[in-house]
Amino acid sequence: MTEAEGDVRVQVHEERLEVDKRERALGEVQVRKTVVAEQQTVPVELMREEVHVEQRDVVDRAATEADLVGAFQEETIRVPLRGEEAVVHKETVVTGEVVLDKTRTTETERITDTVRKERIDVDEHYDKARAAYQQDLATRPGAPELAAAEPHFRTGYGTARDPRYAGKSFEEVEPALRQGAGVANESGWEQIKREVREGFTRARER
Repeated sequence: MTEAEGDVRVQVHEERLEVDKRERALGEVQVRKTVVAEQQTVPVELMREEVHVEQRDVVDRAATEADLVGAFQEETIRVPLRGEEAVVHKETVVTGEVVLDKTRTTETERITDTVRKERIDVDEHYDKARAAYQQDLATRPGAPELAAAEPHFRTGYGTARDPRYAGKSFEEVEPALRQGAGVANESGWEQIKREVREGFTRARER
């Protein structure tokens, strides 16, 4: 494993809520105008002409030429009569109005959502366990290099710290460890089993 020189910087991220505003339809107010028909009576005085016939006796006198015009001829005398009749027309007038005053109000609404935040969990115990494991590798004949062995060591260490396997022995969690390592056969598992067990055991020594 290559040791980094100088400062090692790990960025820490977190999410924060940003709330924008947009207009949306909240509903509507309906003002319905209907037409109602009703009978209305308006009194009006109408003029008309009437004929009153009055026959009068006069003192006998000799007829003049003017009197003889049309004398002894049958005829019908027509006297036109005039009068007034009611002529109805309708006038539209404004009698009132409805005023709709639309105002804007502001209200405070609390927006709640879930945000994620990264936290740095420094496992100082792992560094100590790794250092001790590295010393053991140096004294073990035929031991693999730390760069090749540490991933398996870390697998066992992480499994031992997993709350799902709390209180369980290595033998009880071995099937899960083998599956997690992606080993297809028994011989492959036996090649890495010791390093996985080392990590698991040293994690339980905390």
